[in-house]
Amino acid sequence: MIKVNLVPAEILAKAKQRQLLLQAAVLGSLMALVLVVVSFGHWYGKHTLEITLAADEGELKRLDRVVKQVEELEKAAAAVRARLSVIEDLLLGRSFYPVFMSEFARSVPAGIKVNSLATTAQAPGTIKLVITAVANTNEDIAAWVKTMEKNAKFGVIELGAVTASGAAYSFAMTATYTSK
Repeated sequence: MIKVNLVPAEILAKAKQRQLLLQAAVLGSLMALVLVVVSFGHWYGKHTLEITLAADEGELKRLDRVVKQVEELEKAAAAVRARLSVIEDLLLGRSFYPVFMSEFARSVPAGIKVNSLATTAQAPGTIKLVITAVANTNEDIAAWVKTMEKNAKFGVIELGAVTASGAAYSFAMTATYTSK
């Protein structure tokens, strides 16, 4: 069987051209549709991110106010702690010297006469003592140093030069006293 094409080639070319144009239009429409869908997806993602950003900025402003309040409260608490510390130091210092003098007087043996006592504050609850005294015997001096060494509140006891003048022995001594 022989096929004979009775349709002129121009009509066939036009039909083929229309078919190609139709295919191109369908393909272009599909690509445009894909582009629109992708663009919409990007726009929707951007819109969602903008809404999230606005919500997060609102939350950040609220939290900034809370942080400022916390900072103000911490400053107030620090001020109260500082005042409390000063009050505690004053309360501790109020009874410091009477207690110290009582312990110091108990440590001095009967054969020693204290000529001068100078105190210098070194740290809270610690003072340095500079003592000049006269003793009847060397044994009185040794007994006093031993008594102070036994008491844990006295420390860094240093006996200076002892000078004998007649029946009396003059000497100087330094020590520290800690109330704790």
